[in-house]
Amino acid sequence: MVWIAAVAGVLYIAIAVWVFNNFADELPEMSTSALGLVALAAIAQIGAKWFYGLLFRESVQKTGGDLKRFSAFKGALVGAGVARLIPAGGAITPVAMSWTVRDEAAGTTGPAIRTVLLNYSGLLILAGAGLLIARPEDGFKIASVSLFVAAPFVIGAGLVVMFGSGKLGSLVRFMPQFIRKRVESQMIDHLPGLQSQLYIWARLGMEALALGLVLIAFGIDVNGFQVLAVFGVSQLAGGLPGMPGGMGVIEGALVLTLAAYGFPAATTLAPVLIFRVVSYWLPAALGFLAGGMTFLKSDEAKAARDAE
Repeated sequence: MVWIAAVAGVLYIAIAVWVFNNFADELPEMSTSALGLVALAAIAQIGAKWFYGLLFRESVQKTGGDLKRFSAFKGALVGAGVARLIPAGGAITPVAMSWTVRDEAAGTTGPAIRTVLLNYSGLLILAGAGLLIARPEDGFKIASVSLFVAAPFVIGAGLVVMFGSGKLGSLVRFMPQFIRKRVESQMIDHLPGLQSQLYIWARLGMEALALGLVLIAFGIDVNGFQVLAVFGVSQLAGGLPGMPGGMGVIEGALVLTLAAYGFPAATTLAPVLIFRVVSYWLPAALGFLAGGMTFLKSDEAKAARDAE
């Protein structure tokens, strides 16, 4: 993970230098208030991980276990870090979350899978709703019509995933026997109720808010529905297998989707890069720190120190 982060960091710095050198005239001066908005975006991003952790904790409680809120938060941070630093890391996220809290609550892979699925379902619904309400500019007529037609299907897929996650226990019987024996006690039928919904939408809303705050800080006059559509589409695109954390894919999707709403790339490249520092590098760094602290306190680390 370290070498991936190092290479990505070098590329980000190089691209940022190129953008600010070539498009400096297109960008507004960063006032104190603008810097404050970026700081608020960072706080919103961390807050989103707190609610993600609460969703994880609630899922664990439905299996008869329990977690401290801060432990669940650490699990969310480590899961977010893994998803950002490993190719196809989203598939490993539940394992990373379960590993983080294994000393406090055993057998939490099932609840972690439910947590990830509920987050993804909310993302689908968010993107679909945003596309239905916020229509692209006339110059993107084909894209506008296509996305408008696709939006109800995206929302439908989100609803299926969201309420299908309440049937995880029923799906266990279709798994290979060696997997079924390991997870069947963790996979339960539990539909996402009011508490789950609160955590899902608080997490996604705060991440979308972080994007909106950064765009506003750079003088981009974007409305709330456009932010939801841009955020949802870019995150879904970044979730496709390939680069860790959607690196490069999310940036491109953000710029292209904003262009569809009439904001030229020359003015959106810089805020997109800043937003990705907030949404990619900040959670990755915190996840790396939380994972390292968890390992140092683990029985494995203690055994290694005792053997020296």
